[in-house]
This record gives sequence, C-alpha cells and structure tokens, in this order.
Amino acid sequence: MDYYRILGVDHSATAEEIKRAYRRLAVTYHPDKNPAPGAENIFKQVNEAYDVLGDPVKRHGYDHRLQNTFIELAQEMEGPRHRDPAYRPRKKKAYRKSEREDVRELMARYLPLAQKAIYLCFSIAVFLLIDFVWPDQISTEQIEQAMIRRTYSRNSSTVWWVVETDGGYEIDMPYEVKEYFQPGQSVIIHSSFFLDMPISASVPEQEVRIRKSIYGNFIFAPATLLIVSSLGIVFRKNSEYGFNFGVVSFVILLFTGVLILVL
Repeated sequence: MDYYRILGVDHSATAEEIKRAYRRLAVTYHPDKNPAPGAENIFKQVNEAYDVLGDPVKRHGYDHRLQNTFIELAQEMEGPRHRDPAYRPRKKKAYRKSEREDVRELMARYLPLAQKAIYLCFSIAVFLLIDFVWPDQISTEQIEQAMIRRTYSRNSSTVWWVVETDGGYEIDMPYEVKEYFQPGQSVIIHSSFFLDMPISASVPEQEVRIRKSIYGNFIFAPATLLIVSSLGIVFRKNSEYGFNFGVVSFVILLFTGVLILVL
C-alpha cells in the first residue's frame, strides 16, 4: 500500500506537509461527517498511512522497504538470470574520479587561499617597484674599513672588494675598483627610498653600481614576482590557473625575501 499516494503527498514531503494532508483528509472522510459508503474505509487507510508516515522511525523503515520493493520488481521484469555468465547482463562499473579530477577539486578548494597569496605578492611587488623607481636617497659616508671577500661557484670563484661605512652600509664591489675605495675616504651612497638598499657608490674618480643587490644582478626576482602575480590576478577565478599562479607567486616571494635578507 502506497501511503504517500493515500495522503496525496510526495515522497519528499516534510513532516508538516504530511500532518496537514492527514488533517484535511481526516475531516473529509470521518464517518461522522461523511455518510458515503466508502468513506469509512478511506478514513481507516488515511489513519494507517499517517500512523507510519507521521512517525520518523516508521517512515524510514517504510521508505527502505518501499525502495527494495521497487528494486525487486525491476529485477523480476528483467527476467531470470541466464546460467551462462556470458549472457548475464553486466553490472555497470561505479564511476571513479580520475587523479586529474581529484587534483582540480583540491585546487578549487584552496583557490581562495591562493587568491590571497596572489594579492599579497602583487602588493609587495608593486612596493618594490615603487621603491626602485622613486628618487634615490643620497648620503655621504666615510669608509671605515675594507676587505677582500671571495665567493665560489661550481667552476669558478669571484673576488669582491667589500667596504664598510660609518653609516652601517656594507657594499660588495668588483675587486678592480679597490684603489678608489680605501678606508678613510668619503663615498657618496645612492640607496632606495623606502628599504634604504644601496644602489650605487661613487667617489670623484669612480662610480660603481651595486651588483650584489635585489636591484642589481637579482632584479629578475622582483620583476618575475610582479609578472607572475599580475597573471594570477588576471586568472584568479580559474581554479587551475589561479591556484598555480598563487603557489608560484608565493614561492618567488619567499625567494625574493631571502635575497633581501642575505644580500
């Protein structure tokens, strides 16, 4: 017996909808108010249906039995199973997500975090750009001491002439200019406006651009940060591109930060 059909409600009806339907039918088919011959029988069916569907536990069990009944009926309509497995209907394989789909879902989940990283990296890149193009700070320092420093790579080594000034600057220069920058000599330092990073050092006879600097040989780091984070903003709503640009931008930001601290 289909209790949902008796009450005239859908299988997805809420408890309140079932209750309202029962009250309406109970009033309509109550034997004291409806003398029709079949009213009493309908009234009993309505009460029986509400007794099951009005109780959450009974309704759950009824839905489960009803669903299994439909499955058994569908199997009966398919006919008996053939003895030969080759003639038996093949079961459909359950859909399984590919590894790429799992990765895309993961990217979509963490896209908001990647977007925050993109905006952070873009803001810092713009700040570094302003710091680089803004008019330099100019100060006159006294060289307190100078020394030789050698750096090694896999197949070669480089000799630097390192000078320290009374203003706290430590500047690595090419060894070839050491005769121009000696202790006790005055030197003019050009530095960035906000981070106060040395850009060049000069004496009357010689001017040297600072190569070991974020604004020297390593200018590619903030430039790459600006480009990648800008692309991240353009593709920020795309889960795949936005996530990747966010991760790459953050890695470049860490690399740039290490250069600023080390150089």
